[in-house]
Amino acid sequence: MLRKTPAESVNPYIGTVGHLLTATRPTAMLPHGTAQIHPHISPNANDYYFSEQITAFPLGAAVLQFAAADAVVFSDGTSHFDMSTVQSHPYSYRVFLEDSGIDVCGVPAMHSYLYRASGAKKLLLRIPNAEAIEVRGDALYFARTVSSPKSTHQRRAYTVLRLTPACPLPLHTDMQDDCLILDGISDPCTVSASVSYISFEKAEEIFARELAGKDAETLEAEAKAVWEDLLGRVKVEGGPDDFRTAYYTALYRSFIRMNQFGEYGQYYSGYDGEIHDGDDFYCNDQLWDSFRSMHPLQLLLEPDNHKKMLESYLAMYRQSGAMPSFPGMDGDSPCMIGFHAASLFADALAKGIDVDYETAFEGLYRSATQTTMLPWVADKPANELDRCYYEKGFFPALEIGEEEWVSDVHDFERRQCLAVTLEHAYDDWCIAQLANHLGKEDIYEQFSRRAQNYRNIYNTEIGFMAPKNAAGDWIAGYDPMCGGGQGGRAYFAECNAYTFNFSVWHDIDGLAELMGGKDGMCARLDALFTTPNPGKYGFLSQFPDSTGLMGMFCMGNEPSFHIPFLYNFAGRPWMTQRRLRTIIELWFTNSPLGICGDEDGGAMSSWLAFAALGLYPVCPGKAEYALTTPMFDRITLTLGENTFTVIADGAGNGLRYIQSAALNGKPFGRPFLTHHELTSGGTLVLTLGDRPNRDWGIPGQA
Repeated sequence: MLRKTPAESVNPYIGTVGHLLTATRPTAMLPHGTAQIHPHISPNANDYYFSEQITAFPLGAAVLQFAAADAVVFSDGTSHFDMSTVQSHPYSYRVFLEDSGIDVCGVPAMHSYLYRASGAKKLLLRIPNAEAIEVRGDALYFARTVSSPKSTHQRRAYTVLRLTPACPLPLHTDMQDDCLILDGISDPCTVSASVSYISFEKAEEIFARELAGKDAETLEAEAKAVWEDLLGRVKVEGGPDDFRTAYYTALYRSFIRMNQFGEYGQYYSGYDGEIHDGDDFYCNDQLWDSFRSMHPLQLLLEPDNHKKMLESYLAMYRQSGAMPSFPGMDGDSPCMIGFHAASLFADALAKGIDVDYETAFEGLYRSATQTTMLPWVADKPANELDRCYYEKGFFPALEIGEEEWVSDVHDFERRQCLAVTLEHAYDDWCIAQLANHLGKEDIYEQFSRRAQNYRNIYNTEIGFMAPKNAAGDWIAGYDPMCGGGQGGRAYFAECNAYTFNFSVWHDIDGLAELMGGKDGMCARLDALFTTPNPGKYGFLSQFPDSTGLMGMFCMGNEPSFHIPFLYNFAGRPWMTQRRLRTIIELWFTNSPLGICGDEDGGAMSSWLAFAALGLYPVCPGKAEYALTTPMFDRITLTLGENTFTVIADGAGNGLRYIQSAALNGKPFGRPFLTHHELTSGGTLVLTLGDRPNRDWGIPGQA
């Protein structure tokens, strides 16, 4: 039997049962596409694998149902289905609706949808607050405002829909509770629709470019070819088929965000409410989640697209006056912490991507000197808490039980003072790299000093990052494990001190020094993985994001991503090799429970997509990857014109310890690869064994 191709190997139902919080969603789409096809389900609206009924399918600004002849209201399109018969791929979604006897196949283009249905007699279109519904020739046109009423600018979606075989329009139509009923459709029927955020005329152009003259088979073949090209840039061999499926599924999910809203020469921007010239405009990003591994992975595998994303960030800054952190289609969202666009540009600079760094620096410098660092707060001026960071080198905490007096602090998210200090110290380091590149020496020196602010909150007496009040005194009664209330939010972002102890990506040697040297850091790392929690029920009720627990290490949340690789820096790379194999085999499987935390727009999957290759970008902004044992016997990376191959015989069968290595035929003793070594092409041969070689990867050793 022929082995499945990379795109055929993907199982979008991996992770569709959440361990505690949000599950994944089985989605058919093009890489970075805006048209996304997935079932709307009932019940268990967060756990797709457990659902028993499909209520509808997305159609841009509308929701589509296929119904039997006797359907009279929108809900009559809801149907039971058998999960075992669903065919879900990145490029199509097929299901049989049992109650109505209808076969449905959905196929996406970039901005367009195609559904083919057999057995349907009616179409039910839910179009809330439709502003225009009309028939022009053989097409149905409708529009509605889709942005939030609170948005600064109101965004409208314009949809053009056609039926094949062509039905006489207007069909018999009836509008009930925002539901347009189209009665008298042909059977079988193909519904094709394109969506624009500019105009009906642009929606027609999109239709002509993406859908005209294409049936479901043609469009599906085109979508599949796009995915095969992208996923095929990573070829893996050796190891169980189930893990190969888990791997390619993670790789597919790593290219869902950002989404491309450019509409063939123009795009609408919610950052100024205007229509602009330009083919590419990427939105929808969650930088707190995605800067760590998703963006570095995209930079490595699709550098041209990644450059366009960076240019979209610059466009959003020019249009709004603020560098976004969670850019959506209608503007930036005040989510999480950090000005992590600094990481994107520092990483691009280190890895040779050519963009307008002067403008990037301008926007980032404004954020770092004029805008508050408070969590979950929109672009507001710096306040007394920020001035404490600027002047004293830490974000201040309240005393336990002290009432908050700063009005800008979010009632639920609180100050998160330690996480804010740590992550902004990293962002300051990133800004320093840009300043150095641009010859701004005074700012480079200033921000290099600010990058050391993490030192101000490490309490050597207890061995943890710890909070201080504005006067610089340690907070009395601080508990590193359970302090800070729900999610630890008085001090941290969703995790506790055990995790955030290691949130120093840019100066790991300096962090090790604080911990008593490399041996001290290893001891802290070991304690992280082995310290028992005080009872999972109570602990997870306080820290619901800390899923995938191993001791106090929580694989299910982003601040943990880099931690297993820190043993490489501390002189014990064999421990990275040990930890990684255990983590991956335990928490990332070909099953509905196969992702141990919130996917967060591709962040969790991108970690696996990197780590299973035996590579990880511990510090975006440095052109270096931590090196460890991969999960496959052979890996071939197509990186532009060059190919990099990793040969690790036995890895797919469970061998985890590197005995020796050779790069391009020469002995290789570093547990790190540079970006240049990787992208220049070559062959890395790892000789593996079932026991650690404690000499390999140590400076001065073979």
